[in-house]
Amino acid sequence: MLGEDETIGRLRAELQDLSDKIQRTMREVATIRHPMMENDRVQSAVDELGAIVAATEYATEQILTAAETIESSFEPRPAEAGGDSGPAAVGREAAIEAVTSIYEACNFQDITGQRITRVMTLLRDVDERLVAIIEHVGRDHFVAEAKPPETKPAKGDEALLHGPASGGGGLQQSSIDSLFA
Repeated sequence: MLGEDETIGRLRAELQDLSDKIQRTMREVATIRHPMMENDRVQSAVDELGAIVAATEYATEQILTAAETIESSFEPRPAEAGGDSGPAAVGREAAIEAVTSIYEACNFQDITGQRITRVMTLLRDVDERLVAIIEHVGRDHFVAEAKPPETKPAKGDEALLHGPASGGGGLQQSSIDSLFA
């Protein structure tokens, strides 16, 4: 059987280990959602995903509008005007099939939008829980534990990897367009 001093020693060691784990967890939470950060990384991720959904939706609308324009130009000619037969009719049918394929392919936008919205909801839930932990423990504990992560602006070719700006970060679309001009 353990002596009283030995039991107290083990208890202190376990309490210290538990305290170290709590402190480590608090530092990890602070790097994800530091109370002193003006814009946290979780909210930035949600904003970026929202921008993806909006851009995909806009591009899909443009594709569908163009497909509708193409489709409407292939209306069959009346029989009294010579009708459609031969190679012209075959070409028209192939074009209509291609437009139908475009319509079907554009269905991805709805599916991806739904999936991204689920991820956004999950991220918001995680962020709310992190905020609740921070508020429960006290902001001052997190401020003392870790500094907000510093972000350095990308330079040179690395800056090109960040794409068009969303909410003030990254490159402007005009910069991207000038690369292709």
